[in-house]
Amino acid sequence: MTFMRPAAGAAGNDAGTPATVRFDLPAQPLDAALVAFGEVTGYSVLVSSQLAAGRTAAPVRGDYTPAEALQRLLAGTQLGARFSGSNAFTLLALADAPAAPAPAPVAAPAAPPLQGYAAVLQRSLTRALCRLHPDAFGRYRLAFQLWLDERGKVRAVHVLEASGVAQRDNAVVQRLRSLLMDGAPPMGLPQPLTILLTPRPDPGADCAPYLAVAGVP
Repeated sequence: MTFMRPAAGAAGNDAGTPATVRFDLPAQPLDAALVAFGEVTGYSVLVSSQLAAGRTAAPVRGDYTPAEALQRLLAGTQLGARFSGSNAFTLLALADAPAAPAPAPVAAPAAPPLQGYAAVLQRSLTRALCRLHPDAFGRYRLAFQLWLDERGKVRAVHVLEASGVAQRDNAVVQRLRSLLMDGAPPMGLPQPLTILLTPRPDPGADCAPYLAVAGVP
Protein backbone atom coordinates (compact mmCIF):
# COMPACT_ATOMS: atom_id res chain seq x y z
CA MET A 1 0.00 0.00 0.00
CA THR A 2 1.16 3.53 -0.71
CA PHE A 3 -0.11 6.61 1.06
CA MET A 4 1.06 10.18 0.55
CA ARG A 5 -0.18 13.18 2.49
CA PRO A 6 -2.26 15.83 0.66
CA ALA A 7 -1.08 19.36 0.05
CA ALA A 8 -1.84 21.96 2.66
CA GLY A 9 -4.85 24.05 1.72
CA ALA A 10 -6.28 21.44 -0.66
CA ALA A 11 -9.95 20.85 0.02
CA GLY A 12 -13.17 19.68 -1.49
CA ASN A 13 -14.91 16.43 -2.38
CA ASP A 14 -14.00 16.29 -6.03
CA ALA A 15 -10.90 15.13 -7.86
CA GLY A 16 -9.06 18.40 -7.85
CA THR A 17 -9.10 22.16 -7.97
CA PRO A 18 -9.37 24.46 -11.01
CA ALA A 19 -5.71 25.48 -10.74
CA THR A 20 -3.38 23.86 -13.25
CA VAL A 21 0.02 22.38 -12.45
CA ARG A 22 2.99 21.80 -14.73
CA PHE A 23 3.64 18.05 -15.17
CA ASP A 24 6.63 16.37 -16.77
CA LEU A 25 6.10 12.69 -15.99
CA PRO A 26 7.47 10.05 -18.40
CA ALA A 27 5.91 6.64 -18.97
CA GLN A 28 7.10 4.59 -15.99
CA PRO A 29 6.00 1.89 -13.55
CA LEU A 30 2.73 2.92 -11.94
CA ASP A 31 4.15 2.86 -8.39
CA ALA A 32 6.86 5.35 -9.35
CA ALA A 33 4.38 7.51 -11.28
CA LEU A 34 2.06 7.74 -8.26
CA VAL A 35 4.92 8.86 -6.04
CA ALA A 36 5.89 11.53 -8.59
CA PHE A 37 2.24 12.61 -8.96
CA GLY A 38 1.92 12.93 -5.19
CA GLU A 39 5.09 15.01 -4.94
CA VAL A 40 3.88 17.41 -7.65
CA THR A 41 0.29 17.77 -6.44
CA GLY A 42 0.47 16.82 -2.77
CA TYR A 43 -2.45 14.42 -3.29
CA SER A 44 -2.71 11.24 -1.22
CA VAL A 45 -3.01 7.76 -2.68
CA LEU A 46 -3.90 4.44 -1.10
CA VAL A 47 -3.36 1.53 -3.49
CA SER A 48 -2.51 -2.12 -3.15
CA SER A 49 1.00 -2.99 -4.29
CA GLN A 50 -0.46 -6.06 -5.96
CA LEU A 51 -2.94 -3.92 -7.88
CA ALA A 52 -0.23 -1.59 -9.16
CA ALA A 53 2.33 -4.32 -9.91
CA GLY A 54 3.14 -4.77 -13.58
CA ARG A 55 1.20 -1.70 -14.72
CA THR A 56 2.76 1.20 -16.58
CA ALA A 57 1.56 4.77 -16.25
CA ALA A 58 1.09 6.86 -19.37
CA PRO A 59 3.30 9.94 -19.79
CA VAL A 60 1.88 13.26 -18.59
CA ARG A 61 3.52 16.42 -19.88
CA GLY A 62 1.98 19.87 -19.86
CA ASP A 63 -0.27 22.05 -17.73
CA TYR A 64 -3.26 20.23 -16.27
CA THR A 65 -5.42 20.19 -13.19
CA PRO A 66 -4.52 17.28 -10.91
CA ALA A 67 -7.71 15.49 -11.96
CA GLU A 68 -6.87 15.82 -15.66
CA ALA A 69 -3.31 14.69 -15.07
CA LEU A 70 -4.45 11.65 -13.11
CA GLN A 71 -6.82 10.67 -15.92
CA ARG A 72 -3.94 10.81 -18.37
CA LEU A 73 -1.58 8.97 -16.06
CA LEU A 74 -4.06 6.09 -15.60
CA ALA A 75 -4.99 5.77 -19.29
CA GLY A 76 -4.69 2.13 -20.31
CA THR A 77 -4.07 0.80 -16.77
CA GLN A 78 -7.65 -0.44 -16.28
CA LEU A 79 -7.66 1.35 -12.94
CA GLY A 80 -9.87 4.16 -11.72
CA ALA A 81 -9.61 6.73 -8.94
CA ARG A 82 -12.11 7.30 -6.15
CA PHE A 83 -11.53 10.49 -4.15
CA SER A 84 -12.18 11.24 -0.49
CA GLY A 85 -13.04 14.70 0.84
CA SER A 86 -9.44 15.44 1.82
CA ASN A 87 -7.90 14.99 -1.65
CA ALA A 88 -6.82 11.47 -0.84
CA PHE A 89 -7.82 8.82 -3.34
CA THR A 90 -7.79 5.08 -3.80
CA LEU A 91 -7.15 3.20 -7.02
CA LEU A 92 -9.54 0.41 -7.86
CA ALA A 93 -9.73 -2.05 -10.74
CA LEU A 94 -12.30 -1.17 -13.38
CA ALA A 95 -14.22 -4.39 -14.06
CA ASP A 96 -13.78 -5.51 -17.67
CA ALA A 97 -12.35 -2.11 -18.65
CA PRO A 98 -10.55 -2.22 -22.02
CA ALA A 99 -7.12 -0.67 -22.34
CA ALA A 100 -7.57 2.94 -23.42
CA PRO A 101 -5.19 4.26 -26.09
CA ALA A 102 -6.03 7.87 -25.19
CA PRO A 103 -6.84 9.71 -21.97
CA ALA A 104 -10.38 9.20 -20.80
CA PRO A 105 -12.33 10.04 -17.65
CA VAL A 106 -11.88 7.46 -14.94
CA ALA A 107 -14.39 6.22 -12.45
CA ALA A 108 -14.64 3.32 -10.09
CA PRO A 109 -17.23 1.68 -7.89
CA ALA A 110 -17.32 3.21 -4.45
CA ALA A 111 -15.30 1.38 -1.81
CA PRO A 112 -16.12 3.25 1.42
CA PRO A 113 -13.99 1.14 3.83
CA LEU A 114 -10.77 1.40 1.81
CA GLN A 115 -11.41 4.96 0.67
CA GLY A 116 -12.27 6.09 4.17
CA TYR A 117 -9.22 4.49 5.72
CA ALA A 118 -6.88 6.74 3.74
CA ALA A 119 -8.36 9.66 5.68
CA VAL A 120 -8.02 7.76 8.98
CA LEU A 121 -4.33 7.14 8.31
CA GLN A 122 -3.75 10.74 7.28
CA ARG A 123 -5.41 12.16 10.38
CA SER A 124 -3.85 9.72 12.85
CA LEU A 125 -0.31 10.02 11.51
CA THR A 126 -0.40 13.78 11.09
CA ARG A 127 -1.64 14.32 14.64
CA ALA A 128 0.93 11.96 16.16
CA LEU A 129 3.92 13.30 14.25
CA CYS A 130 2.94 16.95 14.58
CA ARG A 131 2.77 16.56 18.35
CA LEU A 132 6.02 14.62 18.39
CA HIS A 133 8.02 17.18 16.38
CA PRO A 134 5.91 20.32 15.82
CA ASP A 135 8.89 22.26 14.46
CA ALA A 136 10.11 19.50 12.15
CA PHE A 137 7.04 17.77 10.76
CA GLY A 138 6.46 18.56 7.11
CA ARG A 139 10.09 19.61 6.60
CA TYR A 140 11.66 16.24 5.82
CA ARG A 141 11.22 13.18 3.64
CA LEU A 142 10.77 9.76 5.26
CA ALA A 143 9.35 6.48 3.99
CA PHE A 144 8.33 3.55 6.17
CA GLN A 145 6.06 0.52 6.30
CA LEU A 146 3.42 -0.19 8.93
CA TRP A 147 1.66 -3.36 9.96
CA LEU A 148 -1.61 -2.91 11.90
CA ASP A 149 -3.57 -5.29 14.06
CA GLU A 150 -7.34 -5.68 13.87
CA ARG A 151 -7.85 -2.66 16.16
CA GLY A 152 -5.66 -0.34 14.10
CA LYS A 153 -2.72 -0.43 16.52
CA VAL A 154 0.72 -0.48 14.92
CA ARG A 155 2.37 -3.85 15.54
CA ALA A 156 5.51 -3.34 13.44
CA VAL A 157 7.42 -0.52 11.71
CA HIS A 158 10.13 -0.74 9.06
CA VAL A 159 11.98 2.30 7.69
CA LEU A 160 12.41 2.21 3.91
CA GLU A 161 14.04 5.60 3.35
CA ALA A 162 15.66 7.48 6.22
CA SER A 163 15.32 11.24 6.55
CA GLY A 164 19.03 11.73 7.17
CA VAL A 165 18.63 12.56 10.87
CA ALA A 166 18.96 9.31 12.81
CA GLN A 167 17.76 10.73 16.13
CA ARG A 168 14.57 12.05 14.55
CA ASP A 169 13.93 8.81 12.67
CA ASN A 170 14.36 6.78 15.85
CA ALA A 171 11.90 9.04 17.67
CA VAL A 172 9.36 8.67 14.85
CA VAL A 173 9.69 4.88 14.91
CA GLN A 174 9.24 4.79 18.68
CA ARG A 175 6.14 7.00 18.45
CA LEU A 176 4.64 4.89 15.69
CA ARG A 177 5.15 1.68 17.63
CA SER A 178 2.71 2.92 20.26
CA LEU A 179 0.23 4.50 17.84
CA LEU A 180 -3.42 3.45 17.68
CA MET A 181 -5.17 4.69 14.53
CA ASP A 182 -8.49 6.49 14.86
CA GLY A 183 -10.29 3.47 13.46
CA ALA A 184 -9.81 -0.22 12.82
CA PRO A 185 -8.62 -1.16 9.32
CA PRO A 186 -11.21 -2.65 6.97
CA MET A 187 -11.16 -6.40 6.61
CA GLY A 188 -8.86 -7.57 3.84
CA LEU A 189 -6.73 -4.42 3.85
CA PRO A 190 -3.44 -5.45 2.16
CA GLN A 191 -0.43 -4.96 4.40
CA PRO A 192 2.13 -3.61 4.97
CA LEU A 193 1.09 -0.01 4.43
CA THR A 194 3.83 2.08 2.82
CA ILE A 195 3.85 5.67 4.07
CA LEU A 196 5.78 8.41 2.29
CA LEU A 197 6.17 11.72 4.13
CA THR A 198 7.32 14.62 1.98
CA PRO A 199 8.07 18.29 2.72
CA ARG A 200 4.90 20.38 3.03
CA PRO A 201 4.20 23.83 1.54
CA ASP A 202 2.88 25.06 4.92
CA PRO A 203 3.72 22.63 7.75
CA GLY A 204 2.41 25.02 10.38
CA ALA A 205 -1.05 24.96 8.85
CA ASP A 206 -0.97 21.16 8.66
CA CYS A 207 -0.17 20.86 12.36
CA ALA A 208 -2.27 23.73 13.71
CA PRO A 209 -5.50 21.73 14.23
CA TYR A 210 -3.66 19.15 16.31
CA LEU A 211 -1.45 21.46 18.35
CA ALA A 212 -4.44 23.48 19.52
CA VAL A 213 -5.48 20.58 21.73
CA ALA A 214 -3.24 19.96 24.72
CA GLY A 215 -1.92 16.49 25.46
CA VAL A 216 -0.82 13.55 23.39
CA PRO A 217 -3.17 10.60 22.97
